Amino acid sequence: MNQYLIKLLQQAELNVSEFEIHTRREMSFRDRAFTNEYMMSYHKSGTAKLRIGDEVYDIVPGSVIFIPPHLVHDQYKDTDDEAVILWWHFTYKVERVLDVLPIFQIPYIYQLKQTERFETVFEQLMESRRNASSLPAAILQKAKSLELLYLLFDEAIGKRHGSEAAAAQQSFLGMLCQIVQQPEKPLSLKDMARQLHLNTAYVSSRFKELYGMSPIGLQRRLRIEKAKSLLITDHDMSVSQIAEALHFSEVTNFTRLFKKYTGMAPLQYRRLQHQGTT
Repeated sequence: MNQYLIKLLQQAELNVSEFEIHTRREMSFRDRAFTNEYMMSYHKSGTAKLRIGDEVYDIVPGSVIFIPPHLVHDQYKDTDDEAVILWWHFTYKVERVLDVLPIFQIPYIYQLKQTERFETVFEQLMESRRNASSLPAAILQKAKSLELLYLLFDEAIGKRHGSEAAAAQQSFLGMLCQIVQQPEKPLSLKDMARQLHLNTAYVSSRFKELYGMSPIGLQRRLRIEKAKSLLITDHDMSVSQIAEALHFSEVTNFTRLFKKYTGMAPLQYRRLQHQGTT
């Protein structure tokens, strides 16, 4: 299974939208949820509480908080001690489509062991923003973001229901990687179900439960992302050639699907993207 996970991580792209260091004596976030991004915070000092459903967790120095999108939670302080919090909002997806993090069953809260190294790297990330006008600083920011992700996930992966997750996903990871690596390849759910010795309805519903969308839905979205990239980067390719490269049987089918996911025809998308770069 590890070979499949490594392939997914190699193809995933980290996008950090915000990061900051805050010092607080008061905190009261109630019924909070993030729409499309993850939030991770690290408590360098001070205490707080995290409530998810009926479960209340104690946040102490060294705690990492991991909040997935749409998870309703409370984060608050019930003491007046000073808390220093390092936090960031981010996504980690393959082709801006497949969120890979649910696969790894990361706990909502855990203790970080490499605290000094993490704090040093986060300060270097902050420094890269202070020198934002420098081209090397942009490279440094990306490098330090990835290093932070490594430090956080190195200790977290597999801690929450790890064996159950591994058993549940073992039969489906190969299918997932096949779709991610070759979304243009014709997909036969019937053949995949036969290989897994399962019926097609179960394979589709279980795949969606594990990865957030059905195999067909994932393939379609990945193909559209590839089409968007080709429309922007390869101006010599016609819409018909792009449809053929992505193995659509008819240009009309490609155009209809493209409009469904983007709200516009392929050529209109190409023109708008070109206008945005000129």
